[in-house]
Amino acid sequence: MSIALLVTDRDLTVLSEGLRQALPGVKIQCWPDIEHPHEVEFAVAWQQPKNCWARLPALKVVSSLGAGCDGLLSDPALPENVLITRIVDPGLSEQMAEYVLGAVLMLKCRFTAYFRQQMQSSWQMLPKENRRQKVTILGVGSIGEVVAKRLMANGFEVCGWRRSEKRHPDFNVYFGNDQLEQAVGDADYVVSILPNTPATKGVIDKTFLARLKPGCYLINVGRGQAVNDDDLLDALDNQIIAGAVLDVFNAEPLPEDHAFWQHEGVFLTPHISAITDQQEIIAQIAGNYKKFQQGLLPDNLVDATKGY
Repeated sequence: MSIALLVTDRDLTVLSEGLRQALPGVKIQCWPDIEHPHEVEFAVAWQQPKNCWARLPALKVVSSLGAGCDGLLSDPALPENVLITRIVDPGLSEQMAEYVLGAVLMLKCRFTAYFRQQMQSSWQMLPKENRRQKVTILGVGSIGEVVAKRLMANGFEVCGWRRSEKRHPDFNVYFGNDQLEQAVGDADYVVSILPNTPATKGVIDKTFLARLKPGCYLINVGRGQAVNDDDLLDALDNQIIAGAVLDVFNAEPLPEDHAFWQHEGVFLTPHISAITDQQEIIAQIAGNYKKFQQGLLPDNLVDATKGY
């Protein structure tokens, strides 16, 4: 019995030791030191190495190391018969709600502008934006609902948008492409919590940004692939929107020469809006492995047709 950790972007000491303690007798192998590849039926992956699947002919289940699974779904070499699961951490919703509320309040209170003035030793009071209260959330799933409730609890007027119809008792939800303009046209802040799927790739483009009213801000905590970078930069340069808070990007880490770094209208963070707890990861992977060994379906299976 063996689990392969196919993770290339971080130290795996805590994860591997935690799984060894949670699963006594199970061999935990970390890439590239997979000594017995034919024994591996269960793998954990994140930014997995190219062509790794061909070395694991017995693979039946692969777990994403986080909530996102687009890196697995977009890998053409991953066998179609392999089940994909992901980590679902209830704490992520609260973290993201806190981040979004903080970002909205920062923009509303104009802290970024005052910080720039501080760097210039400039004492100047700016007009308040107390009437900026309308927030539209793109992607009203389980996380989006928590974000919406946190904003409403702090006095903001919230509506949501999603691809398919689903009502919510506490706030208005628009759905489908036909209602997208209606959802975002009057927003002071548009918050994207969209996953990375073929249907959402590049959806925040020139056409989308032109639908926003002047002075609107974009906050992206979903996936960077939802944003067309060039179109966003053009909208910022031409004051079509007032600014952007970005936690996720098309390429991560963000390249050092990317225009976002130095743009006055962009406030960015390095994909930290919600970080999965390490012990929660270990518990869910170990639990799913035990279910797999018992012939049961693992929790949090991914629907490849939806992308999540």
